[in-house]
Amino acid sequence: MTGAGATSEYLSVNGLRLRYLDWGNRGAPPVVCVHGYTSSADAFSAPARIFRNRFHFIVPDVRGHGESGWSSAGAYKYADQVADLAAIVDRLGLERFTLVGTSMGGIIAMAYAAEHAQRLVRLVINDIGPDAEPGSQRITQMVGARPEHFLTLDGAMAYRREASPIVARRSEEDQRELALGVLREDADGRWAWKMDPAYIRQRVEQGPPRRPALWPVLERLACPTLVIWGAASDVLSEVQARRMAQALPKGELVVVPGVGHAPTLTEPVVVHALERFLGHPGT
Repeated sequence: MTGAGATSEYLSVNGLRLRYLDWGNRGAPPVVCVHGYTSSADAFSAPARIFRNRFHFIVPDVRGHGESGWSSAGAYKYADQVADLAAIVDRLGLERFTLVGTSMGGIIAMAYAAEHAQRLVRLVINDIGPDAEPGSQRITQMVGARPEHFLTLDGAMAYRREASPIVARRSEEDQRELALGVLREDADGRWAWKMDPAYIRQRVEQGPPRRPALWPVLERLACPTLVIWGAASDVLSEVQARRMAQALPKGELVVVPGVGHAPTLTEPVVVHALERFLGHPGT
């Protein structure tokens, strides 16, 4: 079962049925998390378990991913994803919340902040920046070239370990949970990606979507913001990561040594930083 400890909830948003994981503890300060291009809501399950007793974690599957609906119109631009996020938090009545975004989710989070900065208590940007770097194209090519099906879940997990050293370092239990977030068993017993093939083709043919102008967003963002940088990342360079922390009025950089794209948010240095950054409910 994916998201063990959370409940799967659904909302009809912008013409699509979108799933989100609700980790309970309603009434506690809300934390909304947005995952990356190759992930699902389950990417945040491990960190959510660490902090769920103090916060209310809400983690959607971005359109075209996981258990969320696929856009028949191929509407997979950042503007579409930001509109979904805005609609979800409005429907759930989240007037003020902490927002966490990993990779693609970090772009969505920064773009959301451009229009709704007053809603954010804190912002966490995990291993992504306003400017595209070589790793984004690497990921696009990797997704476009990966097998469409696997005979077994174990075979799919082995492929994921080979493709990602970060996945390979996770526990067997974590690897299975993450795999079940992005793969489903078809009627013929094969395992296929829970991702719209049209979305993959669109990105392979056109490249990653053009990012909005995000440096001005960071420069005027009033809320405390934590930038997490995997020191071995090819998606966020040290130069850009440090520039982000300096551009933000209340920015802080956390360096994760020896980790590429993207930190899992369970690394000890990150957990320690989040403990301090998130503080206690009500602070």
